[in-house]
Amino acid sequence: MEMAREAAGPEPSSKRVRLAAASELRDDVALPARVDGVDLVVIGHGGGALVYQGHCPHQGTLLAEGAIEHGVLTCRGHGWRFDCGSGSVVERPEVCLKRFAAVIEDGAVMADRDEILAWQRLQALPDPAPPSTAPGPGLRSLSELPGPKGLPWLGSALQLQWQQQRMHLVFEQWCEEFGPLFCVRMANRPALVIADGALIDKILRDRPATYRRIGALEAVALEMGALGVFSAEGEVWRRQRRPVAQALDAHRLRAFFPMLASVTRRLERHWHKAAAQRRRVDVQHDLMRYTVDVTTALAFGYDINTLEREGEVIQQHLEQILPMVNRRVNAPFPYWHYVRLPADRSFDRALAAIHQIIGEFIAAARERLARAPELAAHPANFLEAMLVAQQMGQAPLDDEELFSNIFTILVAGEDTTANTVAWMMYFMCCHPEVQRRMREEVGTVLGQADVLQDMRDAARLVYVEAVAYESLRLKPVAPLFFLEPNEDVEVGGVRVPRGTLLVLVNRPNALQERNFPAAREFRPERWLQGATPAAQHHSGFVPFGSGPRLCPGRNLALLEAKAAISMVCQNFDIRRAPESGPVGEAFGFTMMPTDLWVMFSAR
Repeated sequence: MEMAREAAGPEPSSKRVRLAAASELRDDVALPARVDGVDLVVIGHGGGALVYQGHCPHQGTLLAEGAIEHGVLTCRGHGWRFDCGSGSVVERPEVCLKRFAAVIEDGAVMADRDEILAWQRLQALPDPAPPSTAPGPGLRSLSELPGPKGLPWLGSALQLQWQQQRMHLVFEQWCEEFGPLFCVRMANRPALVIADGALIDKILRDRPATYRRIGALEAVALEMGALGVFSAEGEVWRRQRRPVAQALDAHRLRAFFPMLASVTRRLERHWHKAAAQRRRVDVQHDLMRYTVDVTTALAFGYDINTLEREGEVIQQHLEQILPMVNRRVNAPFPYWHYVRLPADRSFDRALAAIHQIIGEFIAAARERLARAPELAAHPANFLEAMLVAQQMGQAPLDDEELFSNIFTILVAGEDTTANTVAWMMYFMCCHPEVQRRMREEVGTVLGQADVLQDMRDAARLVYVEAVAYESLRLKPVAPLFFLEPNEDVEVGGVRVPRGTLLVLVNRPNALQERNFPAAREFRPERWLQGATPAAQHHSGFVPFGSGPRLCPGRNLALLEAKAAISMVCQNFDIRRAPESGPVGEAFGFTMMPTDLWVMFSAR
């Protein structure tokens, strides 16, 4: 289990620096390394080692998290493919990664520290018109920006507290009124609101060095005992990122796919019953249970089967987590330290139940490995892999961090994927012609099968994927990001002090005609290769984040979405339930549909 390592060995004045053990080199594995804060990727090639810059030039994704097949390294961000031998982009040879001289000495891959740092200094030089750099003279202050007036002393804090479930809509309305860069006061704290795609891209690329998640999120996660890869910062995040990303890479997902197919078939049975009874279905509720079943199987190797169980299930506890995290992160002060409201007491009970469940899973996995040591050779899930690495003295995560990341995988894997699939089904109901085209593609790929049988076939569902991206463009499950700078910076000509709250509003940029023609219309065809410039345009479109902290569960989320939606297309016709009201949007850290009732008709 590899983690990004800070280069060890000679003093900073020495030229040679050790990056990796030669014994770790493989032609199909990308190894992470760091030299004085510079991320690198080390690749075994032709019996030697190649060392390249560690970030994808597209949006800064960590290349060491990519997959290597047939001598090509594919970035897990937006699929840029690099020839391992030359470092050039396969489809655009004029774009090339920076390669650093490397040799193998005394069983180690060595590189020239001075060369690496000289290149890094060149990258740090400002552009002619930089969107975000260190502050200089002639810049505007936050107080000079437009923005809502708010109330005396309180600013807009009370309005946002009253409308927490509509918070994203409030910010989007302000964007229409004040533009893509404005200031909101929340009590005595100013916040810079950003809806400009280029600025959002730059800020996300510069994480975690220049920007971080807001400190309130880290504090809340610590109180919950859940400081995992989503909420951690700095070196704590770096230590946790690699094993979590590996647990969700393509190799692990291939081994896990039969379980995903089994859970998807269970969802099919569940909806066949609803179709037979002509009963309307709250699909978002069912999809939350579906994703919990998938995620617990991936994390623990345990089939929890919330879809078919009655009574109290883990999903009922998990669904309370993100809304309360959102409430506490955005609270003007930590009121729960002084008084527990009914919602806080319910949250406490849910949190205690989840802690107990995860603790029992960890204890059971340890006992299972102790009884059958041969299982250590082929760990079957994320938990077993981490425990085996601990036993071998290779684990980058201690027990507390292991617990926190299992908690994170469960919570994050539930809401985001369920909401994505629910919004896809909403648009399928609204656009029967899209549903017909999806059904035709799925029928060609699946043949006579009722569900997706082979993970490799998921790549053939290109129109289904286009529907997923178009749904995420119009209904982003993460419409707001809350960050803060680690140092004084300039953002769009504005001087921003260290620690200032930054609110990144993601949907307005995706609704700009200059980025997406007919931007307010649902047109999945825009995402098909060669159809329009939008097929390659991703500026400011960040449904899974971007840069080094791109969501590590992106591939799993898209695979789950394709599995669930292809099952729906193969087995059912769907439509909005009669007499159901308009579908709304509710924000609770993620954005979910409300009142999405669907009727299923078996095909």
